[in-house]
Amino acid sequence: MKTKIIVKVMNFHSLIRVDSARKKAEKYLLLEKEASNIMDMIVNNRNFILDKKLWEVDQSKPPLNIYFGSDYGFCGNINFQINQLLAKDETSEKILIGKKLRTNNPGVIMKINREDFAEKYEALEKILESSIRKREHSQINLIYNHFNNTSNIELLNKKIFPFDIGANGKGKYKEDYYVEGDANTILINLVTSYLNYEVKIAHVNSFASENIMRQNSTSESLKKIEEREAEEKVERRRVKVKKEFDRVIESYVKKKGFKGEGR
Repeated sequence: MKTKIIVKVMNFHSLIRVDSARKKAEKYLLLEKEASNIMDMIVNNRNFILDKKLWEVDQSKPPLNIYFGSDYGFCGNINFQINQLLAKDETSEKILIGKKLRTNNPGVIMKINREDFAEKYEALEKILESSIRKREHSQINLIYNHFNNTSNIELLNKKIFPFDIGANGKGKYKEDYYVEGDANTILINLVTSYLNYEVKIAHVNSFASENIMRQNSTSESLKKIEEREAEEKVERRRVKVKKEFDRVIESYVKKKGFKGEGR
């Protein structure tokens, strides 16, 4: 009974959060598309492509992987999957977001509980800014559960830096930019802002996925608990009926026995 109460509470909280989290994720998906388009226009502009130093990274440096988990359980296998990837990741520096993610992995430079994300984000922002300005990492990746819709959630490993400049993008945008001041400084600030948007979008997206999966998981758990309770009720009824039947038989046998003695 205590387990059922806990599951009901978790289910109730996920139901409250799931709709607002879903709407927020859908809104941020549009923002992500617009931000990506803006960066695409800059990265794949022929003038900036010519200045290759703008997007150079030091390949000898480790990647920076940002993992998104959750603070609580009852959310399917979100934390299990993320922790599995963490266990296999021995080369990167890591930022962990979520209380349930394991810290006994090499290279963890920061861990934030999900509920403290907004309050402690400034420290994460400084790591991203330092990474870009000082070229501290060979790439930056986000590992999280991506919300496509309520029935489609997928685990993504998304590279957000450096930008892919392939044959399809090279020279795609031919407009000339007029830049006042140091173009490198401007672009570094722009890239840092973009990365911050990507991290915050992934956080919102992951939160929506977590609550949808928790709602599905707790609903399924409640269904199984109720099924088990129904089976136990049937079993108790069967035992009770059997006892009553045995009592009737015993009484009948005793009664017959007494009559036999009378003869």
